[in-house]
Amino acid sequence: MKRQLLILAAALFSAVLLPAVSGGELRLSGEPALWKFTNGSEFPGAKGKYESRDGLLSLSGDFTGGGRYVGVVSRGRLPPFRELAFRVRGEAGRITLRCLDAEGQTHQYELPAAAAGGEWRELSLPLADSAVHWGGANDGRFRGPAGEIAFLLHAGQLPGRRGTVEIGDITLRGADTAELKFQARPDRLENSFVVPGGTEPVRLRLFSSRPDFTPEELVYTYTDYTGKPVASGQAKYLSGNGGMLEVPPPREVGYYDLLFPALGIHSAVVADRPVSGPADEFFAVDVAASRGVTPLSELEEIFRLLRRNNILWIRDRLTHGVLEPEAGRFDFEAASGRYRQLREAAAREGLKLLDVIHDTPNWNKYPVKLREDRVGDKIAGRYYMHGNNLYPPDLIAAAAGFDAVTRRFQPAEKAVEVWNEPSSPTFDNSFPVEFVSALTKAVSVRFSLTGNPTAVTGIVYSGPPVQNYGLYIANGLLDYVDAVSYHDYQPADTLEDGVFRLREIERESGTARCGIPYWITEAGMPWANRELRAAPADDRRSASEIAGKAIEFRALGIQRYFAFIIKYYSELHKNFGMLDANGAPMRSMAAYTHLVRVLSHKEYLGDFRLPGAVRSRVFGDENGKVACLYVPLRPAAPEKELVLPEGVELLRAEGADGRPLAVENGRIPVGGDGVVYLYFADLPERLLDRNTRAMPLYRAARDYRPAPRCRKPVVIQPDYDLGETFYSGTGIRFGADGTFRCRVRYNNLSGRPVTVEPGIELPRGIVAPDFPAAAFELGPNGSRMLEFTLRATDDLGVARHSLVRLGDRRGNTTPLAVALHRQPSPEHVREGRLSGLPEMENPASWRKNSAGELTIRRDETDRSIEFRTRFPVGVDRWSYPEFVLPPGVLKDAIAVGFEVKVTPADQIRQMVLMAVCSDTKEHGPYISIAVPAPTGEWEYRSVFLPSYPRPESIRMFRLGVNAFTQEVSVKIRNIRIFHSR
Repeated sequence: MKRQLLILAAALFSAVLLPAVSGGELRLSGEPALWKFTNGSEFPGAKGKYESRDGLLSLSGDFTGGGRYVGVVSRGRLPPFRELAFRVRGEAGRITLRCLDAEGQTHQYELPAAAAGGEWRELSLPLADSAVHWGGANDGRFRGPAGEIAFLLHAGQLPGRRGTVEIGDITLRGADTAELKFQARPDRLENSFVVPGGTEPVRLRLFSSRPDFTPEELVYTYTDYTGKPVASGQAKYLSGNGGMLEVPPPREVGYYDLLFPALGIHSAVVADRPVSGPADEFFAVDVAASRGVTPLSELEEIFRLLRRNNILWIRDRLTHGVLEPEAGRFDFEAASGRYRQLREAAAREGLKLLDVIHDTPNWNKYPVKLREDRVGDKIAGRYYMHGNNLYPPDLIAAAAGFDAVTRRFQPAEKAVEVWNEPSSPTFDNSFPVEFVSALTKAVSVRFSLTGNPTAVTGIVYSGPPVQNYGLYIANGLLDYVDAVSYHDYQPADTLEDGVFRLREIERESGTARCGIPYWITEAGMPWANRELRAAPADDRRSASEIAGKAIEFRALGIQRYFAFIIKYYSELHKNFGMLDANGAPMRSMAAYTHLVRVLSHKEYLGDFRLPGAVRSRVFGDENGKVACLYVPLRPAAPEKELVLPEGVELLRAEGADGRPLAVENGRIPVGGDGVVYLYFADLPERLLDRNTRAMPLYRAARDYRPAPRCRKPVVIQPDYDLGETFYSGTGIRFGADGTFRCRVRYNNLSGRPVTVEPGIELPRGIVAPDFPAAAFELGPNGSRMLEFTLRATDDLGVARHSLVRLGDRRGNTTPLAVALHRQPSPEHVREGRLSGLPEMENPASWRKNSAGELTIRRDETDRSIEFRTRFPVGVDRWSYPEFVLPPGVLKDAIAVGFEVKVTPADQIRQMVLMAVCSDTKEHGPYISIAVPAPTGEWEYRSVFLPSYPRPESIRMFRLGVNAFTQEVSVKIRNIRIFHSR
């Protein structure tokens, strides 16, 4: 083979600023899972992929649809090194190397690639100063060591704008490995889950390796769930393509950390009994497979991991705008075919897929208006302007898109969530519920009329939607969905109240769908994002809550539970992953997969009467009973042991990971795990409470009989302008003149003409003098807009909302319900009473709670209390001082009013009153209530308190702002409480 050697002379660069390194060589693996792919998303249009071929890294790019580059980026830690060497062949005339230095500056170098006759070209690059650079100091000077390296293909480097290169023998020369923590991943992720006592070795693939290691470096240790060493030995090392380590599998059930102290490697293995029989479809996992750059091969390993543990359902995301870039034109090969490939892989494993779609294609959206929050020259966040409607104006086209996309990805596609976390600033700009309800209804009708078997899931709320569930029901949403979904990140012992209140709202509403299935489609407990995996204490807490919440939701009758999230996933300082950054399981994954073995196909029977257990749900089948004990590990450490009542015959006890627990003299160790399982052949009736608060909730869900979704062809869509109106997820406030201009669209989802006769149902205190009631015909897939004015009369008092219902007197649709209210103010009080709260104007009554330096003082000139905050540079600028409420002050309360002045008012992102069910500083569940934006002058502002939790349970207020500026002043005075009686 003809060899060409290119050495880039140091004369081409300025001085190299690297620490002194020794002269060793380190070989990097070509395994795709140890690199991450980028398609240069800042320049949309590029497609590509990377894979391993005989230990080579193969990178392909296709720029026929646009884009500038594709590449692969290293995922492992890199030691200080002097020079990067590799060989390359393929169709690219040149290849680009990108390096991130120790101070955050990116350096880019372009090198020759293609050699004559398709032969290998050997390249070496001394890391040095660069001519092309950005970020960090942005001066072109390389300050080592390198944090990551990347190989890129640019569009201009490929003839015909598409092609492939192969890269091999990636070597770091002059590498100092003395202090390097080597990085390893399971050879196959599913093989980190083993049967105890098996013979197949556990294999770890190294990201980088030397030609050999000393016996001392190959010493490994297994430690158990509690951190206790249980086994050790010397691993077998296999060189080549980064290298492989082999160790024997654990012999007993449990979770095991796998440590190589001399190499700095921390991995893990889960040993558990095999699963058998059909999967229990309660157990599910959010995989977020279509987001990020996780290689397809690694995701296929995750899919096999789930099936090995009898988990059948997964949740992912589809981006409508990518898949339907123009109306009626679909690109199912978008994102380099990733959507299609993942769903085909899921189907091969027999997985069932729930996809969430929560975007609108550019061709079917209102103009997006964003406000940028800047810190210096950096964008710290972007926020939608008030009134910016994020839902599609053309519901008929949107529903057709949902239909086509979900059909394309069957048979894996079994259910779709319509939107994500509505009534939030992030996903729908906190719009009233009728907007997402109309879209959900349109999708459901389209599916029903075309015979699409995909189940429709609606609401998708952040937390149980107790504040506005009644409004969803009033809009008829339950008639159009197969299940209601929401997310919950609260501890396990808080979940029962939310489910209880939702079922109570169903009963009060009179809906025929009382007991409709609930799906919890995100449920996790994050850990502090400091390392590649959770610290043991954080991991045990995450494990106890993910398993504990699944147990609790099972007892409450929830139909499906998606643990969030299987892969390593960071949000700022928090991480939600159940696998670590290298794909190894953590305790949370071990606890969840063991729970599948504990609870599958068992019925909730009641609670075990066991003093000290916060939860002690009992489940059973023909083989016996198991009591699932839960004690929260935080905020305070629980009792280390609980004591079994006399007369109980215990078969065995297991920890959260399934390892046997020793029960001596009836003492059950619970303090380390938070979740413990007790197995019995039977339980005395005196110790089994069958009349729990959870039992009727469980039975209501169990006994629910599904009915076909509503097929009425017309969907009424809100299209009113909320730009000058105060609104939230619980309704709309009349303007200062007591009016609201209402604009709605009647949409015919069917392929036949429909005659509509508009109808309106008005509550006391609201009139619609110009409502257009004349009948009209809607053609097939046609729509028509109606406009009219709603006016508040003197009869409309202070109430959380009054419902205006719009419909069709010929029965072709279900109502659109608009929740309206007046500003709570003294002149509108018709019933009830007012009270003052002068303590809130006393600086000594407040606690500081801010991201900056907060000063609280009395301003006698304005006869007010002032909160002045100075923020340091680079922080999330929030200031929410705390006021602990006197006992009984909120009895029968429905609203709070006050005068406010904020300076500078045009630099306020939002003002919020938080109603907190705790008086502990910075702690406790709370409801955030948006306050109408201040304008800079003294003005009256008021908000309604939540209907649930009941105002009497609110112990504390936090009142303040999120700001765009470094200094902000908030003044308040004349606080008033509105009471219903």
